[in-house]
Amino acid sequence: MSRPIINPGSLFWTGQHWIDYIKEPGADTHSGMVSLWHTHYCEAGEGTAVFIDIPGAGGYQALCTDSPDIAAFHVAWMKGRGGIHDLDLEVVPASIRREGNILKAPSWVIESVDTRVVATWRKIDPPVILDGPSPKFKEGWDVYSSLFFAWEASITLNDREIPGKPYGRDIWAPTIGGERSSCVFALSEVFVDIDA
Repeated sequence: MSRPIINPGSLFWTGQHWIDYIKEPGADTHSGMVSLWHTHYCEAGEGTAVFIDIPGAGGYQALCTDSPDIAAFHVAWMKGRGGIHDLDLEVVPASIRREGNILKAPSWVIESVDTRVVATWRKIDPPVILDGPSPKFKEGWDVYSSLFFAWEASITLNDREIPGKPYGRDIWAPTIGGERSSCVFALSEVFVDIDA
């Protein structure tokens, strides 16, 4: 069956999702997690929301954002997803900017009044182009993305490097196959609600 050239669904969200999850070799828990949603368009407008969990003494937990509406949108959207997105994080106003070369070592700098977090991705695989009309990736949703998996990554907190490295995850096996890195960024990501 051929698909129409114009998708009849409703555009729910489009933007970029950057994930930097690291842990020390052999550890069961993360030493640092950054999930950054850079929104180009959704019902809440545009902006960036960054879920941060750096556990332990001297760590940092917050939902940093340059738009309270975008932060609230992502909390509602991600509720029940588990992991970092289900933590009860304080919403913190922040300045958020991209730095570095997208081909080699892109990074995001998140600065609040007294805290500076930098997440960086390196040793990046060629892009995996995800073409996921429903139900291939998610039932009721068409999902499209360009996924860049990184096998070296870092997180710094106030210029202190958090120990840990990317690790292999099998969560992608049902959709794109294989074990993939825990550190990945998705460019030009689109979620279309086909039932809206």
